[in-house]
Parts: sequence; structure tokens; C-alpha cells
Amino acid sequence: MTMNSNSNNINYNYDEQAKIMLDRFITQLDSQSGKADPDDASADLKYTRSLQRERLNKKGASISLDYTHNLDKMFKGIAWKMDVDTRYVTRIPFHNVDARVGYSVHGKLKKEIHEKENIYAFALWLKGQKNSEIDADANYVCPHCGAPTVVRKLAEGCEFCGTRFLLNDLYPKITNYYTVGTFSYARHVLPYVILGGILGPSITYLTNMDLFAQAFQSADVLGIIQCIFYLAVAAAVGLAGGYILLAVATVGYVLLKSLISLPLILRYRRVRKHLPGFMRSFEPNFSIEHLLGKILYLTSMMVYSDNYDELSVYDGEPMKNTFDDIIDLRYGSLFDVKKYYVENGLVYLDVVVHMDDIHCKGSRIFRKKDKFKLLLCKSTSAEIDYGFTIHAVSCRSCGASFDASRIRRCPHCSSPYEHYKHDWVVRRFEKV
Repeated sequence: MTMNSNSNNINYNYDEQAKIMLDRFITQLDSQSGKADPDDASADLKYTRSLQRERLNKKGASISLDYTHNLDKMFKGIAWKMDVDTRYVTRIPFHNVDARVGYSVHGKLKKEIHEKENIYAFALWLKGQKNSEIDADANYVCPHCGAPTVVRKLAEGCEFCGTRFLLNDLYPKITNYYTVGTFSYARHVLPYVILGGILGPSITYLTNMDLFAQAFQSADVLGIIQCIFYLAVAAAVGLAGGYILLAVATVGYVLLKSLISLPLILRYRRVRKHLPGFMRSFEPNFSIEHLLGKILYLTSMMVYSDNYDELSVYDGEPMKNTFDDIIDLRYGSLFDVKKYYVENGLVYLDVVVHMDDIHCKGSRIFRKKDKFKLLLCKSTSAEIDYGFTIHAVSCRSCGASFDASRIRRCPHCSSPYEHYKHDWVVRRFEKV
């Protein structure tokens, strides 16, 4: 097994490589790439995207994505970074794009969204990894059990825990991503300016009809020139007025949205201030950003999964999926943790996440703001694992490796797989 290696590259810059990864990821998300999933997507991310495709196919719906990158460097960067973890390096790069998203039913376009978006992604490397081309004989730590090994043995099966990895499932990978719409001032300029350019001459004509009628009826050349001059001046004033009106409307819109969102923003700031202190007694490297990734992942699993009976990330009362009209989950940029507490060796988070979703009912597609309430739970002894994947877990009884995404028992020894001992599970899920 041979692969190119640039392990001598001592100038490797994770921030810059994260931006490059996201740029490539966005390009491959674009429908024109012809790819079902970007190459850098992790196994868990590919799985949630496959569940969404199943939902779309059942509805006879499809989504087309057309992204235009904003090349200005000020519109891309690193939103968050984690270097203190013993096994992984994490970055959350973001890029601003001009997005055109089309939603069709049975081949007919039903809705199109055109807006500026910030795309955020969770990029993950093995600690010490120097490039995206993995050396098959390089020393690495098993992403599952932490044992020292080499990439070749990870492909054959870790000699300590038995977990097997495909080389293209190794790192770096993008484990999750989300988009947040941003206000595009430029997109609204033209309509307002055109409106002003029409209203200015129209008002001038209506308020001076007698003057215009007299000039044209008498064929007074000087009078006609004067009328045309008035209209031209009125058009110029109207164009400027339209631009000023847009500025006023924009300020008003931003102020109104801020006032409406203020209570939620204040609660979110309290969560960011107090929750890390509570969680770091169990997870020294806890971060709000990593929690957000988990919340969005679990929300996607709950919304897109049709059967919860064998869904290992759900550990609550039997329930049916009542969200089957949602075909595209879009993060609404805020979430709130109502309560957090410890009970019987388990830590609980009562979370509300705000989404801006696309629904499909029959042949009708519409956009709707949704709020989902999740009660999350995991063992207080479960250590945070940035590289954890539900598709490669090890049975604590027999040591066998298996995919636990849709099963709750080890397929080799039938021992129950208790996901809450490793990572967050959903105890309750509802739309509020």
C-alpha cells in the first residue's frame, strides 16, 4: 500500500488548509460537480445526507445548489479552533457565498432561494498530521481507542480494538457543516433605485399636468425642453431617493430583527458564559461550537430517520416521525439550553434549536421557521471524542467492530450497544 507523503512539510498551516478544504467542499456541494457527497465529508456526514436523499426521493423532490464564492478575503476565515485535544486538531472555517438553491417536485421548480450565506464547516485532523495525503506507514493514534499504531494497520484492523478504517475515511475530514443567511444590501439596491426612478418622474408629471399639457399642445419647443428637464431632474432625485429609502428600510429592518431576537440573543450569551464551566467538570475540552455540531447532527438524524426503533442515537420513549414533510434543514443561527443538570451519573441538556426549514407537502414547497426541543443525555464519564463515528464502534463485550447507526445490539454477540456511554443521545425530541 503506497500513498504520497509530504511529512517533511514543517510549515503546514491548519488555518489555511481548513479554508482550502472548505473551498473544495463547497465546490463539490454544488450540483454542477455531479457528486452525491463531497470527498472530504466524513462517514457520519455522508450518512445524514443519504437520509435526506431518501426523504427527497420519497417526495419526488430534488434540490439544486449553485454557489458563487466571494473572493474577498474578509469574507472567509476561521470562526473557532481547538489545538489542546490530545488526538485531534479542529478548525471551523467559514466562507461567504452567493447561493441559489432550487427546490423541485417531479422535475418542476417550485421554489428558489437566492441569498448571501456564510457556510461553516467542522474540519478535523489527526494530531501531528501534516498533509491531506496520508502516508500508509506513518505513525498514528487509533481514532477509536487511542492506541499507537500506523495507518496501514488501521486499514487492516487496529491490533488493540479491532476497528477497521478505509484510508479514505481517515483524516482530514469535514464532520459537519451548516449555513447562515446574511443580509445582502447589494441585492436590494436595484429594485429600490428603479422604484425611485419611476416614482420621481411620475409624481412630477401628476403634480404638473397642466404645465405639461400646455407645452405639448402648443408645441412650445422651449416648454417641452423644460418639461423634459424637469422629468430628468425628478428621475435623478428619485434614483437617489430610492437608495436613501433602502438605507432607511435596512436600518429599520436590522433594528426590528434585533429587537425581536434580543431575548434569545441574551439567553444565548448566558449559555456561552455559564454552560462551559458546568460541562468542563466532565469534559475539560468542552466547547459550545462542538456542541452545536452535535445538536445539528442529532436534529438531522431525528428529522430524516423514518424508524426510531433501532436508531442508536435515540434512547427515549417509542415515537413516530411526524416531521416527514421537511426536506431541507437549515440552521436558524441560534440555539438555547434551557436547563442542564446531572442525575444518576448522566448529564442532561434541555436544548431548543431554531431552524429555517424547507417543507414539501404534495406538490407545494414552502419555507418555515421551526423550533425543535431536544433532551440530550450522556454519561458523565463519556470523554469528548472529536473523531467519534457511529459507523465504527467497538462492542465492550466481545471487542468486535460494527456500524451502530441503525442497530442497538452487537451483531456478533448480541450485547446491547449503549450509545450514551460514548456520546450524546436524544431522550426526547419534539417540535415546539
